[in-house]
Amino acid sequence: MFATAVRLSKASRAPLSPKRANKDFYKGTRQAFLPGGHRTGAPGKHVIGGKAKYRLMDEKVRVFVAPPIQDIIDSPLKPYVSLQVRLTRQEERAAIGRFRGSGGFTGQHMLRAARAAESKNGSEVAKVEGNVS
Repeated sequence: MFATAVRLSKASRAPLSPKRANKDFYKGTRQAFLPGGHRTGAPGKHVIGGKAKYRLMDEKVRVFVAPPIQDIIDSPLKPYVSLQVRLTRQEERAAIGRFRGSGGFTGQHMLRAARAAESKNGSEVAKVEGNVS
């Protein structure tokens, strides 16, 4: 007897391809894939006869329309963090000044911060439990 189940169990980890999927599965050229989202449908259809087996349909292909580049450049909306932004000394010290020093961000500092957070959360939990009881 052969352990076929053990040998074939690894096959399910392989990436899905049109040859291993249902007849309607078309992996395509990522035309049907929206950035940051799921597949939203095929942009064409399979053709039985003909040289090209898959035909893109213009009305199904997604087209993204953006405003003109000059409107984007002139817009008051800017990226959250720009490369041109420089912090002043005071702003820099306020953000990371506590961690600067000879030791930098040490384990002792992390332990103190964890204990402070735990005591803060513990007191909030006690307040909530006191209100519920």
